[in-house]
Amino acid sequence: MNRQEDHIDELIGKYLAGEAEADEIAFIESWAGKDEVNQKYIEQFSTIFQKAAQVREFQVYDTDAAWTKLKANLRSPGGKVIPIQNRSPFGLIWRIAATVIVAVGIGYFTYTSFSSSAIEPFVVETAKKIVTDTLPDGSSVVLNRETKLAYSFDKKKQAHTVKLSGEAFFSIHHDDSKTFIIDLAGVFIRDIGTSFNVKAYPESNTIEVVVEEGEVMFYSDEDSGIYLRENGKGVYNKDTKTFTIDQPEPNALAYTTKFFSFSNTDLVSVVEALNDVYDKKIILHDNLKNCHLTVSFNNETQEEIVTIIAETLGLTVTEADGKIKLEGPGCED
Repeated sequence: MNRQEDHIDELIGKYLAGEAEADEIAFIESWAGKDEVNQKYIEQFSTIFQKAAQVREFQVYDTDAAWTKLKANLRSPGGKVIPIQNRSPFGLIWRIAATVIVAVGIGYFTYTSFSSSAIEPFVVETAKKIVTDTLPDGSSVVLNRETKLAYSFDKKKQAHTVKLSGEAFFSIHHDDSKTFIIDLAGVFIRDIGTSFNVKAYPESNTIEVVVEEGEVMFYSDEDSGIYLRENGKGVYNKDTKTFTIDQPEPNALAYTTKFFSFSNTDLVSVVEALNDVYDKKIILHDNLKNCHLTVSFNNETQEEIVTIIAETLGLTVTEADGKIKLEGPGCED
């Protein structure tokens, strides 16, 4: 091996950087043409050189470890390590370049891993209590009883996704550059700057959406669906796979507001609405099922509400085993 071959890495570095003399250029090109392994060696260095040139910010890394890793990959077809002199100035450049490439690889892997939708989702689950929480994007949510919510954000797609089983009221922290979608196993609700309620219990054959403010898209994989605006209600039938528009019930959001409005409503329906919100179950005697009530409640306690109902209809109240029983003379048809 001649003197130039003793410093081949330095010459390649000068060659790629455009700093080689005419005789050095001629030598490198001749050396590359002698053997396919030599040509491959220059190509590998060229790739490192180009990648390193693209990096604008440097951090401190273990250059020795990176260099060792690079040398392990620079082998001839027979398994022999291609000799590289790492004492020369350009040898140091290549060591730094190799380190940069390793660092870029690590950074890219980290970015793509944490940018994917595989990030561990934010999960909220309720049992017998109504829960209010805030999602990581700043949106607020009220979860009714027996509800499970899993939130995730895909940075690459700029998409917020919520998977829901049960009932929840959403006040979305809207951002036009990002999408917010409720995923209900093939049925979807897309926010368009809104607050809305979703009722999607797995045992029910319907999914209901009530929009308090703004607008949503309500659709499925197979159907473009419907648009719902303020005070609108949409219903998806799981059996027929169809969407319909309906009028929202007066107390559809009572579990979030504790506001109830009853207008000549039968007492059975009144009690059902109250039992959906409060902890203690109210039980009616059979002869009270024909009674009707016109009244409003605004954030009263369950005890206050029961007292008002009893006084209005002349009923007696007894409580045992965590249940409230209403009894009385009954009402005429």
